Amino acid sequence: MDGGRIRQLLTDAKAHADVGDMLLASQLYTKATEIEPNNAAAWYGLGVVQTARGFPDDSRLAFEKANMLDPEHAPTAANLAVLLENIDPVRSYELATMAVGKLGSIQQLSAIIESRNESIVDSDAVKLTDIEQNEEVPMLESRETNDDFSKSEEIPIIESRKIEHQEDILLEARPVETIDEVINNAKEMLATNRANEALSSIRSRLETDGSMNYELWSLCATTLYMIGHNNEALEAIEYAIAIGDDRAKTHFNHSQILKELGKIEQSLQSISNALISDPEHINSLISMGEIKIQQNETEEAISFWERAYTISSDEELMIRIQKAKDSVSKDEEIESGEELVMESIDEKISIARALTEDGDYVNSVKAWKRLLEVNRDSPEIWNGMADSLSAAGHVDRALQCRQKANSLIMEERDGSISEPEEELDLIAAGKEAQEIMENTENSPEVDANISIEWYNKGINLLAEERGSEALSSFEKAIGGAPKEELELRVKAQAGRGHALYQMGKYGDSIRSYHTAISMNPEGVSGKLLYNMGSSYASLELFQDAVKCFIQAIDRGLDDNDRALCKKQLSRCKILAKEQARRASR
Repeated sequence: MDGGRIRQLLTDAKAHADVGDMLLASQLYTKATEIEPNNAAAWYGLGVVQTARGFPDDSRLAFEKANMLDPEHAPTAANLAVLLENIDPVRSYELATMAVGKLGSIQQLSAIIESRNESIVDSDAVKLTDIEQNEEVPMLESRETNDDFSKSEEIPIIESRKIEHQEDILLEARPVETIDEVINNAKEMLATNRANEALSSIRSRLETDGSMNYELWSLCATTLYMIGHNNEALEAIEYAIAIGDDRAKTHFNHSQILKELGKIEQSLQSISNALISDPEHINSLISMGEIKIQQNETEEAISFWERAYTISSDEELMIRIQKAKDSVSKDEEIESGEELVMESIDEKISIARALTEDGDYVNSVKAWKRLLEVNRDSPEIWNGMADSLSAAGHVDRALQCRQKANSLIMEERDGSISEPEEELDLIAAGKEAQEIMENTENSPEVDANISIEWYNKGINLLAEERGSEALSSFEKAIGGAPKEELELRVKAQAGRGHALYQMGKYGDSIRSYHTAISMNPEGVSGKLLYNMGSSYASLELFQDAVKCFIQAIDRGLDDNDRALCKKQLSRCKILAKEQARRASR
């Protein structure tokens, strides 16, 4: 029997329960009971977690198993006594008595004991009356028998003792209507357009024994959303997620509420979380495709919709896929067969810059190249090319173009004559610019302080979830940073990756993270690796995500971030195995 594996499972399960991830905690405890069915600690932990999730019947069965394996474990007896109070009062009394004897006086257990004693006294009174009316039984003998019975049932007064190992808060007694019944009844009310009535029944339980039931909180969010209280709905569903609701439909609903409130980038992240939880969640696949269409990423949209179609076979979805494919074909025809007619250099520059801002880096680089073929002495064009190359992840080439632009500016100031016209060669031009810069002191355009200002601005914009503006700031920081400022360039490149991740451009963010790592492998932080892992997970490259999370754990994460990283690692390991299993079919 693998004792080490069981200990690790129990440790991981408790860690997830401590941070509110009851779903994963229950899965780990269940796995432990399957591997070692006679492990009382695993059954006890499962009982505690199932109670927190709002499954009293499952909780009772787990505690029964734990009690059978370890009858002297007082916390198990205490919890089981509470759960059995209305089902088996006699056994509940016996368990409560044992638990009080070991743990000391606890109000809820004392109430069970007192209730049983009162019942016994009433029962004795009935027996005594029956005996007194029966003349064949001597009065004295009946009293002696009654006295003996009273003594055997009397509970001695035990001085309250300090609990040395408090394991879990005792559960409330099971209500007349279970949480599951409340949820089912509320769903029926919603189906018949009685949202206010459903909300009333849900709220009454959220204030008592349902306060930690994430399904109840999620349903509360749905009812609030249906009656137009979007901000309150957002708070409710985010609380459900915080206490362990990792279902795809909950993340999807979260994204819809965020979208309604105009928080588009956060909405995109929630859709990604839904697909991490369930890669085959149809509504999330369709929604992700719609987002990609809005971002002019038609081919990615088609990919998501085709995956949804393989699951649902919805004809309307197939029509959308075909329309998207037709759109891609038309765009390719325009690109290959036609040249845009432009009246001036300024107009060409505007179009090239717009392509860069829209994230179409391939076409933007082509546009800047055509401009350089016309005029290679324009600092504006060289800077435009640098912006496009930097955004595409080609940092070194971008720096060369930036340096070329700076050298042209310096020549204009000095009144010098530029070199004769020759065939364009970006690499050669970059080397030439680099040689010029190596023999010249840094000009104001490459002052590190300016790049630091852009970097700090990018960080602030990220905090405000303004990913697109943050991306522009980080790229300016990268382009203007002197070559010797390695730390600044690495941080700015990582910031660029964060901004792209925030914008939902996961593939681009991974490339940016890789660039940062290649620039300084020894200085890679745990947060950068964690974020790169999240990008891989969003693209469903779970095996790559696992590698990133494993490396991130021991690279300076604080306790909270480390716990979150472990949670993501565990989740992606499961998804990677499932992905491999499906691929082998």
